[in-house]
Amino acid sequence: MNALDDFGLLLVDDHPLFRDGLTMALQSRAPGLRVRAVSSAEEADQLLSDEAQMFDLVLLDYRLQGTDGLRCALSLRTRHCNVSFGLMSGLDDANLPARVRDAGLVAYLPKALEIDALIESLQLLAAGETVFCEAAETVIPQDTPTQQFGLTARQLAVLQLLATGATNKVIAQNLGISPATVKNHLDAIFEKMGATNRLQAVMMASATTSQDGL
Repeated sequence: MNALDDFGLLLVDDHPLFRDGLTMALQSRAPGLRVRAVSSAEEADQLLSDEAQMFDLVLLDYRLQGTDGLRCALSLRTRHCNVSFGLMSGLDDANLPARVRDAGLVAYLPKALEIDALIESLQLLAAGETVFCEAAETVIPQDTPTQQFGLTARQLAVLQLLATGATNKVIAQNLGISPATVKNHLDAIFEKMGATNRLQAVMMASATTSQDGL
């Protein structure tokens, strides 16, 4: 039995492209994992109050709007003591893993982790271990998907909708274009990014965007 089968994970990140892209990737690579995602600590608090039994681990982004994930994790832990808490971050801060460990959380995971490495870390956490990865060793560039891959504003809008799991038809309806035009945009996006499929494009964009520490 896979350690992640029926393991409940709650992601807290206010950046929709990273949040939704990571959720899609985890659901694809670890079908037995139960993943939910919210954009704020307030939403997480409400969900944990309503469905506490559904979650085993809460992973918060370090940079949340108006606060930081470590502070939020400590606050949430006082009200939801049956759930484990960990932190994710795109920051190049060598002291952050130690701070997270000293605060009593169970994990520090860099956002730059490849999906396979992230799943391995989650498997260790599901088995009751702690995981504290080192922060990035180099300064991370501040590129956006538009800058790095040369996407147009419309192509970026298509990619953002793609990250939510929207079909070509839904994307077309949201942007007021035809499904055929959506397909043309996707072909151009894949070519510019060097991606071969929808999931790969979303994850490449998510990794790039997460590196600015959002």
